[in-house]
Amino acid sequence: GRRSSLSSRAPTWSTSAAEDGSLLGQPWYSGNCDRHAVESALLQFQKDGAYTVRPSSEPHSSQPLTLAVLLHGRVFNIPIRQLDGGRHYALGRQGRNNEELFPSVAAMVQHYTQHPLPLVDRYSHRCQRTCLLFPTKP
Repeated sequence: GRRSSLSSRAPTWSTSAAEDGSLLGQPWYSGNCDRHAVESALLQFQKDGAYTVRPSSEPHSSQPLTLAVLLHGRVFNIPIRQLDGGRHYALGRQGRNNEELFPSVAAMVQHYTQHPLPLVDRYSHRCQRTCLLFPTKP
């Protein structure tokens, strides 16, 4: 008989980034969607606080995922960084003083459903805040 190779279908990022598959069942995880599909879905949804987590467009082992959030008709794409070999996760491109570390991506999402997430406009540098309110999948 024929052998099927599962390894060729495996995602390019490490399984620790996907937390051994625990992301796959989440209502906010868009596992096989690219940036364009995610942004279109969020813009169509048209509710501030709509969000999803997707694989990063340029997957680095240190930034395997991206949090996409809709606020005032704009989609903010925030890298999710993996620290300490996957033992902690943090938001944003580089470390800041007093940045919050989370034991998992799910814990991070849960935190920001209850605490406002600061979103900085990269052009005006204005900071706006929203909670993660509406898990959205394309």
